[in-house]
Amino acid sequence: MAKISLTVAIADDYLDNILEVAQNLHSAGMQVSQIMDTVGVIVGSSEATQVAKLAQVRGVESVEANHSYQLAPPNSGVQ
Repeated sequence: MAKISLTVAIADDYLDNILEVAQNLHSAGMQVSQIMDTVGVIVGSSEATQVAKLAQVRGVESVEANHSYQLAPPNSGVQ
């Protein structure tokens, strides 16, 4: 199964322990690519089947899949 990109919001009372939360997310199956400790967000990827497990990690407020969009070029027939 393909991996999906994820954004994980950290609970306010765990912001001082964000590195520990990141390690626990990694142990739960997430490939952590960026830790933004100033805003309490961890970005990475995981199998779609692991999202519920990641949401149960202590200190995690929410887990959301990242979506990307691409607009057609300005000179294309579809706008």
